[in-house]
Amino acid sequence: MPKPPVELLQSYRRDQILKAARTVISEKGYGRSSVDMIARRAGVSRSTVYEYFSSKDEILKGCFAASREPLAHALSTRIQGVEGMEAQLAVFFEICLSQVDENKGFFQAIDFPIPLYSVTAVEGPGSTEFALVLKDFHEAVDGILDAGHQTREIGEPADPMDRESLGTLIVGAMAARSRQEAPPRVATAASALARFAVRGLGVGRSDLL
Repeated sequence: MPKPPVELLQSYRRDQILKAARTVISEKGYGRSSVDMIARRAGVSRSTVYEYFSSKDEILKGCFAASREPLAHALSTRIQGVEGMEAQLAVFFEICLSQVDENKGFFQAIDFPIPLYSVTAVEGPGSTEFALVLKDFHEAVDGILDAGHQTREIGEPADPMDRESLGTLIVGAMAARSRQEAPPRVATAASALARFAVRGLGVGRSDLL
């Protein structure tokens, strides 16, 4: 059933404000951006912004929430269609690095220096929604690692240190890419990171059992 015109307008306005917020935060940084700047960029009044978001922090949460659903969908659908742990990790890295390329300025402005698996340690503006994004990330990685053990691509289940190290590698790779002036092609970088990761995880250890 089609949405009523009022709901369509509300959805449009919300998306308009979030798009403006991502642009302003990318240009100014989170700390130096303001609701007034976001309102001007969106072409709406300050009061209109407050109809949808109670504060700048709530706007940032909205930015993370808006990106979560399509990102989670990409993680689940694209990885499911790939066989082999290294190939699945390459797809995962490709999705992560593509996110950086699509939102480079915003990613630089909102940089939480935490490993992927420290979801409860997330602090700062928008942290609650950002933690949910990280939760989707580590659930996808858990699925890849568990499948790798079931197919005996790794001879032992990945332990907490393996997962922590892989999470740190992912977040570090994303942070590094956001600062590279001329990064390599996403597919090339993703494949290299996947090869590096599976060596550290001990692919082929099952041959020694």
